[in-house]
Amino acid sequence: MDMGDIAGNPIAQLAFLILSAAGGYQVWRKQQPTDAKERADSEGQIAALGTWKELLEGERAARAEERAARVKAEERADKFAAERNEALKELWEMKGQIKAMNDTLAAQTAELSSLRDQVRQLKEQLHAQ
Repeated sequence: MDMGDIAGNPIAQLAFLILSAAGGYQVWRKQQPTDAKERADSEGQIAALGTWKELLEGERAARAEERAARVKAEERADKFAAERNEALKELWEMKGQIKAMNDTLAAQTAELSSLRDQVRQLKEQLHAQ
């Protein structure tokens, strides 16, 4: 078809105009977002946000559990340290008591030895008379 044929033919001009308008409309329509596309995109974003929110809440819950476990472990460690310190204190007190008992025993042993010597001397004096 020659462009000269269209110029003299009003039906051809009308057909060309209609086809051009239809083609332009199709191009325009493909470039325009449709409501369905927008809704699908919005729903997808909403679903993604919901998923991200759930993941975030799960992560927060996990961190809260970790924090609670860490606090509990620190409390157990503090309790263990306090018990260990108390046991060491009692051990040192017992060592002090044992040392005092040993000193007392040594003093009593020395006194007993001197008393035995005195008894022996008295027996010797009694037998000598």
